[in-house]
Amino acid sequence: MKRVVAALLTCVMVLGLTACGGASKSKWTEDDFTFKDGSEKVVVEEGNSFIVWDDVSYLTTDFGDNSYEEYDSGFATNRGLELGMTMEDFKKLYNVKNGYAVWELLSGEDSSYTSFDVYSNQELSEMYDDANSVWLDIGYKKEGGAWKQMTDVEVRDVWFCEASMSDYDEVVIFSVNFDYDAEVCGIAMYHITYDDEWVTWQDWAD
Repeated sequence: MKRVVAALLTCVMVLGLTACGGASKSKWTEDDFTFKDGSEKVVVEEGNSFIVWDDVSYLTTDFGDNSYEEYDSGFATNRGLELGMTMEDFKKLYNVKNGYAVWELLSGEDSSYTSFDVYSNQELSEMYDDANSVWLDIGYKKEGGAWKQMTDVEVRDVWFCEASMSDYDEVVIFSVNFDYDAEVCGIAMYHITYDDEWVTWQDWAD
């Protein structure tokens, strides 16, 4: 699985959490596709992914040939989530709740095996009992011009390419990587058209 994975705050800091206002954490809007580093902005368009890792950011601009642009700095999400924040910060900024979030668990000697566990307020240490790298994912699908949060099963099925192509069109998967101490160490956003190109990019095509 391709993981290249961020972040200067641009709003007022309040107890380690950025107070940016804007959309309710229960809604996803077009503003959520913007990442910021000071005055620099990157908008994750459909067919792109943006990964923030170790103070470097990567924008994949074509899932077909896996081309990407590298930025020598970290970016924060438009809501203010950045590397070094905590899981509690993530929950305050985004709608992370039972039935709508999943643990993505990478395991094996080279972290090549991926499994999922539904989110139910588990301790992060429980997840690390079975994995080398732990991500917490939420997702949104576009229906009738509006974004609707996906269930945990829907997120899993899109990520594993098990959902029917007719079920979804435009989708976003937002993933946050946590270290053992529950600090954010990676941020990834996949803004996809759920089609054959996405399946091929995931290397799970027949």
